Amino acid sequence: MKYLLLLLVSFNVFAAAPEPASDFLSLCKTTLQNNPKSLPLCETIHQKFFLANKTQDITPITPSQVGAPAAPIDDKIQFFMFNDPNYLSGIAYCYFVYRNWISPAEIGPDSLAMSASGFSILNEDVKAYQKWLNTQTAGKNCKARVEKEAEVTVADLELSLKGRVALIGLNPYASIHTPDATADSVIKDMALTINHERIHAYQVACPEFEKWSIKEWEKLPSATKNVYIKKYPSYTWSIPKIAGREYIGFLYEGMPEKISEHVKNCKIK
Repeated sequence: MKYLLLLLVSFNVFAAAPEPASDFLSLCKTTLQNNPKSLPLCETIHQKFFLANKTQDITPITPSQVGAPAAPIDDKIQFFMFNDPNYLSGIAYCYFVYRNWISPAEIGPDSLAMSASGFSILNEDVKAYQKWLNTQTAGKNCKARVEKEAEVTVADLELSLKGRVALIGLNPYASIHTPDATADSVIKDMALTINHERIHAYQVACPEFEKWSIKEWEKLPSATKNVYIKKYPSYTWSIPKIAGREYIGFLYEGMPEKISEHVKNCKIK
């Protein structure tokens, strides 16, 4: 079994007995083996992000490495990329189950690891989550399932987020499954993910920006709201906070500099 200890600045991973290769390059080549024209994509992503840290299952990154601009809040966010996507479930799976974002009956740890191209975990409700994970039957069962199926331990998010606003993780293995994926499109997708999820970090850190986001959603005409609801049906648009966050996230992920006017007076602690 592989063991995951997610810390504030670095990741220490203790590997056990040898297992079938589950690093990005091996998985990518296996997935695209019947499409030789796409195989250079695997090498390009590997060399750009993982070559210098081939033995690390999780690689710390900066937004600039995927072409995303820097932002004042970056010091309060931990950015990382999964070389081994199984570790995504060690960080995110049980938290997603706890928040009712996924159904464990429909999506298992392996499915999430292979399909989620990126995510953020914000520093809200993590204390209650850790209590659920460690004391409630559903939480204990989820933790045991991840350890058995993904063969990683489940991260302590309360510890991981101490002094942080958010964790933002990128999973290029999921991104390569996009039709006609290229190295450029995969990297662009990761930049958009950082831009989008970082907006959510601002919404947590800056209450006035959160309020503004909700008001912007609420003043939209019904026809415009329905466009977003139909395009992104997995979100609970009936909850104002979620609707405000996602609307502004999608609206500005391609031009993140536009939110600077709304967060310039925010004091990030």
